[in-house]
Amino acid sequence: MREARERVRSGASSSGLPLPTQRITVNLSPADVRKESPGFDLPIALAVLAASGHLPVDTLKRAGAVGELALDGGVRPVKGMLPVAEAARDDGRDVLLVPVAALPEVWAVEGIGFIGVASLREAVLALRDPRCAARLCERGRRWVARRNRSAPPMSQCPDLIDVVGHARARRALEIAAAGGHHALLVGTPGAGKTMLARRVPSILAPLSREESLEVTRIWSVAGLHRPELGLVQTRPFRSPHHSASRAAVIGGGASPGPGEASLAHRGVLFLDELPEFARDVLESLRQPLEEGDVTISRAGGSIRLPARFALVAAMNPCPCGYSGHPERECRCTAEQIARYSGRLSGPLLDRIDVFVEVEPLTREDLDSMPSPPENSATVRARVIAAQSFRRERVGAEPHGASVGTATAHDGPPQSSAAGEDPSPVASREHPLRLEAESRLDRDARRLVRGALARGLLGGRGFVRTLAVARTLADLDASLDVGSGHVAEALTLRQIPWSWEGG
Repeated sequence: MREARERVRSGASSSGLPLPTQRITVNLSPADVRKESPGFDLPIALAVLAASGHLPVDTLKRAGAVGELALDGGVRPVKGMLPVAEAARDDGRDVLLVPVAALPEVWAVEGIGFIGVASLREAVLALRDPRCAARLCERGRRWVARRNRSAPPMSQCPDLIDVVGHARARRALEIAAAGGHHALLVGTPGAGKTMLARRVPSILAPLSREESLEVTRIWSVAGLHRPELGLVQTRPFRSPHHSASRAAVIGGGASPGPGEASLAHRGVLFLDELPEFARDVLESLRQPLEEGDVTISRAGGSIRLPARFALVAAMNPCPCGYSGHPERECRCTAEQIARYSGRLSGPLLDRIDVFVEVEPLTREDLDSMPSPPENSATVRARVIAAQSFRRERVGAEPHGASVGTATAHDGPPQSSAAGEDPSPVASREHPLRLEAESRLDRDARRLVRGALARGLLGGRGFVRTLAVARTLADLDASLDVGSGHVAEALTLRQIPWSWEGG
């Protein structure tokens, strides 16, 4: 913040509005809140200019401002423009002065006016003269409309049409995409685990407007989104390296900020070589996998960051990778395999809904495959249809209760807004109530209760199995969950290796 002194003085002088040469003290209240960002430059400059008589003080009472000042008086966007705009609206401001390049990002915020300024001089003129402010508002509106018409097409995700074979894995990922379930791909090197995982975003439903705002807030604060691009329109896909620290994955640091889990909010977090991640990193994922958010506590307080993502992880069956390979021999001992699989704790695995064994492709698979394979657009259409059916079904049920599927995390049941996917029933929901709401037929109820009685499922496993079964029924557009849906959900929950983990 100390560097703001030189930027404000130089920017004001270059704009023909020199500041007094006397000592000037600026009070940033409240003083106990840490402040960092060059976004304070523009409001500091306007406050000092008002105190110096260059513009009426009353014009600042209902206005807000944010932006970095260049030495020549230009105004530049900073990180977190969208949250600042929302905060200004909630604070009761009538208008917010922002860098003109940031207008596409903040324009989505309703309930407040925006004046896009390219320089400090324009900001002063806008506050002095209402007619100049109106001209700048109209200029910004036209610029945003012109930019929206000429915006470049969204980046394309890799398509499932590139994947040959792996019918069972493709089916499992479609189920995970339709219900927001977490998935683990297990297979030998080169079997196609990473290739499949990177194509999951291409079969997810498009972001709703509210989801787009949520993602843009996070990416804007992290400085990973250019304001001139407007709102984020594609679901995030984050793939941190297995050497990433806990702070990098969960969030934190000296000035706590979002990590990979929050950057993947409303999208996919892909963890390749899952057992190679540090144990504390994997265990710290248990809260966001269960609750959909991350709480970071420090001596000065705590912050809560959204982290509602779908986890897609991949791993080898053993350290050398070739356990169970039909042609290559595994070099690992039983103790090494047990130690390798033991790096994944039971509580972490219990939060994963879908386990997929990705088998290596053989010549027979290539000969029997249809040509061409099914593309992502076809699968995405089925995913969207299943979620639309779920919204209609939930809306027709008493109280609009959700039934165990949807947005990639377990949160409290909520009524679904138009065009948005309802939240799933929480894993802490009472099993009997969840069982009744899932509309299981007699055979399905007998099957899932039998698995619970034999110790194949715990409490969380019972809930998550019902959630997957409900997703399967939605894919079939069935109001009732049948025994076939439960049987497939139980099959998907079986860990595809002899696990003797910790």
